[in-house]
Amino acid sequence: MAKQYWAQLIDFEEEMQSACISGATDHEDAAETLISDFVGQMGGEITKGAVRVWVEGENREKVYDWTVDLIIPEDDGAHGGEDEEIEVEAEIELIERT
Repeated sequence: MAKQYWAQLIDFEEEMQSACISGATDHEDAAETLISDFVGQMGGEITKGAVRVWVEGENREKVYDWTVDLIIPEDDGAHGGEDEEIEVEAEIELIERT
């Protein structure tokens, strides 16, 4: 049976809901998936924080501090205007707390 990873963003003023991360292969993969979804939903306004990851049914968790570097492509004038979506790349750095 495949492991079921869960992740939760922590260290915010409000408690964030935990999420089951489908298809995650390890703690880092689960953390990166949740972080990229969160940063995308926030429009890149929040680019650092902490995340807690655990496997359902196990008594062990990992906590990571994270930062995201957003790579925004230069505007070459070929885009259709302000309403057009721009694909932004993100580089996520995880540092495990010990």
